[in-house]
Amino acid sequence: MTTYLILDGQLRAETDEAAIANLRRKGWVDAPAKPSDDAQWQDGAWIVPPAPTYSPEAWTSQHFTAMQVSALQRFEFALLQAGKPLGPLMTALKAWMEGMLVASVDPTPRTFPAPPCSYEAASAEAVAALQS
Repeated sequence: MTTYLILDGQLRAETDEAAIANLRRKGWVDAPAKPSDDAQWQDGAWIVPPAPTYSPEAWTSQHFTAMQVSALQRFEFALLQAGKPLGPLMTALKAWMEGMLVASVDPTPRTFPAPPCSYEAASAEAVAALQS
């Protein structure tokens, strides 16, 4: 485990207990807990960079290609035509995609939740349901 120590605003990361004990004897003190993995030490304090923002369309494109979105729609249609219900993954992913569609009314970049599952998981669920 990494221990962060500070002296005169300088940060030092150590994992060796003997080195940590030696630094403490020399006046280094424990730094405040690092708030997140992406936090950076700056001017004597942890700075957490803002989360990246995306438009709804760009966020969806980060996770699914246009072909995958089309394939998921076709799976949904095939399940409905076969009289079979959508499984929990397809249902959750459909709700997420509909939420992204509604969000696209305002293209202002912002943060969005990650999709509930991958294309691979949802399509595997749909194929299994169609084959049953």
